[in-house]
Amino acid sequence: MSVGAKPRVLVVDDQEALRSLLARLLEQEGFDPVQAEDGAQAVEMYKSQAPLVVVSDIMMPRMDGLTLLNEIKRIDRNATVILMTGQGNEDVLIKALRGGATNFFKKPFNVKELIDEIRKVVEFRLEAARSSLFSPLLVEETKTFVMPRADSPFFPIINQITLQLPCLMPQEDILNLKIGIEEIITNAIEHGNLGISFEEKREAIQEGRLARLIADKGRESDAAGRAVRITSRLSPELFEIRIRDDGRGFDWRTLPAVEPENLLAFNGRGIFLTKIYFDEVAYNDSGNEVTLRKHRAR
Repeated sequence: MSVGAKPRVLVVDDQEALRSLLARLLEQEGFDPVQAEDGAQAVEMYKSQAPLVVVSDIMMPRMDGLTLLNEIKRIDRNATVILMTGQGNEDVLIKALRGGATNFFKKPFNVKELIDEIRKVVEFRLEAARSSLFSPLLVEETKTFVMPRADSPFFPIINQITLQLPCLMPQEDILNLKIGIEEIITNAIEHGNLGISFEEKREAIQEGRLARLIADKGRESDAAGRAVRITSRLSPELFEIRIRDDGRGFDWRTLPAVEPENLLAFNGRGIFLTKIYFDEVAYNDSGNEVTLRKHRAR
């Protein structure tokens, strides 16, 4: 993408009304949307338009979302694909996530949430294109960060701790790990230190007041001195990151297994996606610290 150009997003859905709505809203938010009515058309448009992100429905005529994902990944291993799905497509969605899809949204979904996710993955992709400072001679590194406030920026932290990951794995796998880390840090802030329940967050998103809720709760958290601590370790065989908050924790033993029949049982997508992307997701007894591990692929 040339300097100053709007990030191009390919929207794929056989429902013209939803497709056009998303394209219009994306354009209003500063993106360059292009549209395809099914997977077969989307493959050709991906070749000619080279979008940074693809947002696709799963169930479509001629070519479904899983097949589309596989075709696009054959063209570009670094492709970023976000899926939209209705109930009943859980098996296909699990296969797609394990096949390299970056995220998913269950219909009906909050459009602002989808656009925020697109903006996030665009930033991660552009940062990856700007960064080529890793060294194949790395033996081991450890980094520790403390986020002292609820509004402390953490995208620079994620970019810092993943800078050398190309030593361990292909570039196309790194974006999804960044998404998983971001989801867990967000959980540590919002659900851990701020004490916002999943139900509170869902209602706030629907009513368009999430930012205000986080700001209000953030003042209480800052006054109490709550922080998030992040420690990462990278070796030629393992990437490990530990994220700890000062909240009360939760009973992680009640989390459902990552199986198609449990997909809609997860509150939010964060933990679910992280369990897909990382080899190990381990909690301490109280549930306020999580350790993520990704091993070198054999």
